[in-house]
Amino acid sequence: IATAHSVVSQVYSAMADLDLVIYGSTGFTGSLAATYVNKKYGKTIKWAIAGRSEQKLLKQQASLDGVPKIIVADSADEPAIKAMVSRTKTVVTFAGPFARYGTGLVKACAEAGTGYCDITGEVAWVRRMITTYDETAQSTGARIVHLCGHDSVPWDLMTLMLTKKLRESNDSLARVDMWDDIKSAPSGGTLETAFGIMFGTEKGQLEKYDYDPLLKTRPPAVGPSENKISVRNVSSFELGKQGMPHRAFFFMAGVNALAVKRSNALLGYGANVVYSEGMSFGSIIRVFSYLFGLMAFGIAVSIGPIRQWMLRSGKLPKPGEGPSEESMLQGHLVLTGVAKGKNGSKAKASLTFPVDPGYLDTARMAVESALALSLDERVPKQGGVLTPAACQGEVLLERLVATGSTFEYI
Repeated sequence: IATAHSVVSQVYSAMADLDLVIYGSTGFTGSLAATYVNKKYGKTIKWAIAGRSEQKLLKQQASLDGVPKIIVADSADEPAIKAMVSRTKTVVTFAGPFARYGTGLVKACAEAGTGYCDITGEVAWVRRMITTYDETAQSTGARIVHLCGHDSVPWDLMTLMLTKKLRESNDSLARVDMWDDIKSAPSGGTLETAFGIMFGTEKGQLEKYDYDPLLKTRPPAVGPSENKISVRNVSSFELGKQGMPHRAFFFMAGVNALAVKRSNALLGYGANVVYSEGMSFGSIIRVFSYLFGLMAFGIAVSIGPIRQWMLRSGKLPKPGEGPSEESMLQGHLVLTGVAKGKNGSKAKASLTFPVDPGYLDTARMAVESALALSLDERVPKQGGVLTPAACQGEVLLERLVATGSTFEYI
């Protein structure tokens, strides 16, 4: 089977006439990605926009100066998806919720040996993709890289770079703490995904495994990795210590911790790593104001009729809608990471994103993740279901710094 898959992937690779396909390009974040590629790369790369509506794609193509090609492919149309992935080195997809719309595309890329990146934060689905397609992707050389947006590139790369610093002192990672200074607003697609996990068809879709698929190793190793993570994220609030700001609960910290768990299993940061993350605040008043607002919002959306009224009345954005450009330009992420080594050494670093990290910069993160696969020979060729740190690694960080982010050890 591996040999057959390898032959198929070589045939598809020879057929590829595109560097990049942006799938789901007419959605909110997908359209930001298409605009970014057109502005940053234009005709210097070969790329296409793709989705199920030819009419929407034609309209979008015209708004992009006619530069990208168009590929019409519904996520449920297996022949169309296969034909699409055969034409490109890498697909970056924004068509979520991914548990609903993403599996067929992962399958097609894994079988064809085509690179794949997405912006999912749906870890239950990522586990399923590892279980189902990791070995296929290894056999074809397909690099299937989930979590390539705000979930969870910043935290995944930060942990990678802090571990690198500790290794300069011949130490291994024992604990990593994150302080998230973040300003971002939700889109309708993000809320649809979150509501699906909490209240909809995706609720309760938790399979039982012999061991957590996030711990699955790469050949020649077999079974679960010995390198594990204890997640100790801030559950309510934590007063600042040793000159660091206060921290409060951040709702995506659990996803980020599990991304790092997968990277640790593949890269071996440390045998028993403690991961702790929270939102960063300079004043305790702001901490309690934030927590009160979060609690009120949580109660409101947990009550079905209120949630539906908020969606109908425009209090919450619908799928395809999101923050205004002005609002996104005022957003930011300043991530501070502090690592402690098993032997007592320490490392500290800052990683910044200058605009809304959930949308404008998620588009940039995902596009640069995909182009690293298509264009940079330094990215390892070994296939599998991977993470940004374990696949694109420092190459991705270089691309992000070259396009607006900053990174420094402090």
